[in-house]
Formats: sequence, C-alpha cells, structure tokens
Amino acid sequence: MSQRVFTILLRHGRLHLSLLIHHTGLSSRQLKHALAVLIQQHLVYHHKPPEGDTTYYEADWKSAYALVRPGKIIKLVEERFGNIAGGVVSNLLLLGHARVDDLATVYKLHAGRGNNAVGDDTRYVNGEGLPNGVGKVKMNGKARASGITLGELHATIHNLLHAGFLMQVQVAHFRSVADNRNEAERTVQRQSEFSGTLRGTKQKVAFENAVQKQLQEWQKGDRAGMEAIDGVSSSKKRTMGFFTPSSSEKRARLDNGFARSQHGYTGDDNIMLDDNLVLRINHEKITVAFRSQRLIELAERCIGKTTSQVYAEVLRRLERNIQQCHAQPNVFLDAEDETECPPTVTTTELSSLLRQDVDFMNSIGKADVTRLDSEHLKNLRKRKKSRLDKGEATVIGHASPDENEDENTDDDDVHGNESEVVEDSDVQDADANINAWEPNGDDYGRLSMDHRCRMLNLKQHLHLLAEDPYGFIQVVDKYDGSKEWTVDFGTLAEQLRQLELENTVTARFGAAATRLIRIFLDKGKLDEKQITNLGLIHQKQMRAVLTVMHEAGHLELQEVPRDNNRQPSRTMYLWYFEPERCRQLVLEETYKAMARCLQRVKVERVAIQALIDKAERTDVIGKEDQYLSLEERVQLSKWREKEERVLGEIGRLDDLVGVLRDY
Repeated sequence: MSQRVFTILLRHGRLHLSLLIHHTGLSSRQLKHALAVLIQQHLVYHHKPPEGDTTYYEADWKSAYALVRPGKIIKLVEERFGNIAGGVVSNLLLLGHARVDDLATVYKLHAGRGNNAVGDDTRYVNGEGLPNGVGKVKMNGKARASGITLGELHATIHNLLHAGFLMQVQVAHFRSVADNRNEAERTVQRQSEFSGTLRGTKQKVAFENAVQKQLQEWQKGDRAGMEAIDGVSSSKKRTMGFFTPSSSEKRARLDNGFARSQHGYTGDDNIMLDDNLVLRINHEKITVAFRSQRLIELAERCIGKTTSQVYAEVLRRLERNIQQCHAQPNVFLDAEDETECPPTVTTTELSSLLRQDVDFMNSIGKADVTRLDSEHLKNLRKRKKSRLDKGEATVIGHASPDENEDENTDDDDVHGNESEVVEDSDVQDADANINAWEPNGDDYGRLSMDHRCRMLNLKQHLHLLAEDPYGFIQVVDKYDGSKEWTVDFGTLAEQLRQLELENTVTARFGAAATRLIRIFLDKGKLDEKQITNLGLIHQKQMRAVLTVMHEAGHLELQEVPRDNNRQPSRTMYLWYFEPERCRQLVLEETYKAMARCLQRVKVERVAIQALIDKAERTDVIGKEDQYLSLEERVQLSKWREKEERVLGEIGRLDDLVGVLRDY
C-alpha cells in the first residue's frame, strides 16, 4: 500500500486525500495507514494551509533516494563514534524518527534498571539485523556481556547530537521547501516592520534575510528550547544540553578520535537526555562528512597518506561549523555589510588533535641528487627575489613562522631534503615569532623542542595541501599577523565534478574526447580548424569524436551565418562544451543505471525467493549446514555473490551522484 501511494504521489504531484483515494483505489482507512508509515519515514510531506481545511500530501524523492545509503551512513558513524553509535543510527534509519525512550526500549534499557548492562539472556536486534546478547566478548583479558548500559546509550546519542549527525525533529521537517517558504513569509509579514508593502531595495533585502533566518530557526529549532527540553530529566544523574561541550568530547579529542572500549564508546555515563526528545538522522550533515571523505581520498591520491591524515583532521575540525553542503547565503545590500567569515583552524589546534605516532618528518618525499637541477633552483630563487623587489606578496608587520617558508626555501640545499632535518635556526625563528603565530602565544612559548619541530613539520604538510593544483586548503591572514587555514569547498566541489565528468567522457569516448573538453573549457567556442590546431588531432579523427559526443549530448554546436542568406557554405559552425548540461545528463544516466541495478536485484531475488525465505528463518540462521542441502547452499552462495556485486555497483554509482548533485 505504501509503495502504491508513494508511486501515485510521484506521478501526479501534490494531492489531497480525496484524490489519493481516487487514484490509488484504497479505502480511507488503508490510505491513512499508508500515509502514516510514509510520514514516519519522512518520505511524504504534508501541509494544511491556514486559509483552508484541506491537507495536501507531497512525495519527497530525496528522502526516498537516501534509502540506498544506509550502509555507508552506518559505516561512517561506526568509524567515527563506535559500534554503539552505529546501532543507534541503524535503528533511526529503520524507524524514521524515534524518542530517546524508544531507542532505550529497543536495547531493553530503562531508567529503572539503573546502569546495569544487558545480560546474556537478553536478545535484541542490533544495527546489522542480527540477534545480540549471545555469549560474551573478551576485552583486555576480561569477559564482558555484549550489551550496553543506559548511560552509554545516552552519552552516545549526546555525542551524535553534538556532532550534528542527529537532530531534533521539528514541524518544518514535515513540510516541503515551498510550504516552509510560504509559512516563513507569512510569519515575517506579521511583524510591524514588514506589515505593509515592501518599498525600496533595502527593505526587500531585510525581508529576505528575515525569511531566511526564520527558515533556519524552523529547521534547526530554537536553541534555548532544545536545551531546555533535553535538559529535563528525573534521573539523579546530571543532565546536559547536547549543544554543550561535554567531557566525552574531551576524551575523544585526547584519544585522537579513536574508540577505546569494546563498542567504541568514549562518552560520559553521567549524561542523561530527556526521554521524550524525538530524534532523526541529519542527512545534510552526513553529506558533509561524505564530502570530506571524498576530498581525503583525493588528497591521498595526489599527495600522500600522511598529508591526507593532516587534511582529514582539518576537515573534521571545520565540519563543526558546517551544517550543509549547499548553505543558503544571506542577502546583503552592500559588500561592506557582509560579516560572515569561513571557518578556520590554526596549526596549533591541528598539532594537538593529530595522533602522536604520525611521522611528519619522514613522510615527505626526498628527491635523488642526480635528478635535481641546481641551476634551475637558483633561477627560481632569483625570480622570487625579483618579485619581492617589485613589491609583490609583501606583508607589513611582524613575520610569523608560516611566512618563513620563503626563507626556508632559500636555505634548502640542492638535495631538496628540507624535511629530513629541522635546523636549530628554524626552531629559533619559530620560538621568536611564536607570539605572532597564535593569539595565545605565551602558552606556546613553553613548548618543548620536539613539539616545536613537530609543528614545523606539520606546517610543511599544510603548505603541500595549499600549494597543490587542487588547492585543498587556503591561508587566511589575521589582523594580528597570525595565519589560519580554511577550505574553499565550492571550488573543490567544482573540481571534483569536473574530474568525474572527464573520467566519464574518457571511459565512453576515449582520451581524445577528454582533451577536446579541456580545450573547450579553456578557449570557449571553437571551429574545426582551431580545434585541430590546438588539440593536435587529425581532422578526420577529430570529426569522428565530435560527432559521437554531439550525438550523446556532451557537446553543443552553434551555427553563426555570415550573411542573411544562411547558406551552409557561408556559415561558421562553433563547437562548445556546457559543463552544467553535461552534469545533468550524466546524473540522469546514473539514476537510470541505479534503477536498472535495483530491478535486476529484484528479478534475481524472485527466482529463488523460497530459498531465501527459508535461509532467513531464525531457526536456520547459523545452522545452514544442518537445515539446507548442498544444492541449496550453492544456490544461496551464488545469489549472495550476485547481490553483492550489484549492490557494490550501486554504491559506486551513488558516489558519483554525491559528487554531481550533493557536494
């Protein structure tokens, strides 16, 4: 029933209850039950306009698409917060949204049981859909029941809320974007400032900012109200709002983000949340984490593993202030009114967050002496000195250690082993300029020699990220002369999209097609003669590639007549490449490929549905050799292998969708 209702809403759009009954052929009771299930899973919006008594329903296709990502989401959460957090997220993905008390009920935990763990005789379903509570797990030589305590559960939920992976359910989450926009405009217009007709650009800009602020409050909820809600508890233990930094965050920071216990738990058992707090998955925040993963993989492929670890910590630190990939920008009347700055991180913060066993000194590659041209290095230094003499890239004020890169470059020997040894002069320069480096310079002046050397080596990795052609990070100069680091996510996302488009074109049309695309991006619209000269491709081969790409929709052709007769002999034909249109085309083809893969899985599953149902029985799980014959086990193994391959392909296609649409 739910599938039929959702399909009708996708086909016909926004409908009310009477039309849904007409199109689906269901009774009123059956339809309401199906709508309740879809609303619980956040697959259908519903809204009742204030001027009428009719409730309208609308399908949310983005939430439906998110159903292909549960495995990735659970894996991401387990890697960052441990197995308990993965189980909590798994249950929320299954339930749609739930109260804290409902999550405790899933794990057979209640406040009345105190802080006792689940015993061996307790059976519940964990994040992987398997019975838990059987046997014991040894940890550090001691046996412990495979359950969790109520304090661990509340502390884990608190950490997920504080990180933004979970969020409190708001009324605005059940309305579509257009309905929320209309309601926000009505709410703002009730204010005395905007009660009449909007006059002038300044008032219109103020009205737009007020609407955006109202939408943000509805999406995230009133901060004071949420802290008050989740701070109410009858437990004797202390309560905390999930926006307040807790000791669990400090423990995770001291452990460098790695789990210490059996379930990856590093929280505080004294945190108790309100049992009536309704939670759901924050898919926008999880998309931010997926984008960080993709950028880390790109940095590791382009630079190296150690530098990618540094970059991972930079991104994780910046994620705290980033709620979504496509943030709604505020409207400013003048450029001077814009006061928002991108989130930044300092070198000292990164040094304290990174693990101590990460080797920064020996992880930067060293070139062979015979492969370096000393004359070329001298010429580079001369050009750099000439640029400085002309006044380029000069800063007035005290120098900071981050600005000493030019001096370190000039002092490098021809061997290029700048990361092999940290000279005493470098450490002395860092010690002398430490006050200009960080705002709290007095605290860093007492750092040990090893720590200062570590920070200098860390700075080299940061400069590698900043100087890479992709521009993974950027330097931000502060008013006090210090330097911080930030990330231009918009530019990086555009580069990721371009990289995926080039990979797709290369796989379908060959390397020559990718070369032509890069020429079009650099030069714009070109005729065949210009393409042949710039691409160094034979005209016959070039025409074949252009024709195939034009038929596929990846290239466009514009006719420019030289006179009013529009004769073909008097017409110029200009080829050009539209990245946005190509992105939409590849995205649409990816959706179709994913749909075909899911249909193939369904067809293969129907062929052996009886065997699959038998293997999934609770009395057969774990005893397949006893209840299944050899032929049945072989068929089941082949089916699982097929399913794994197809689902793996769906996961790779979803990665492409994330780059082309979400990041």
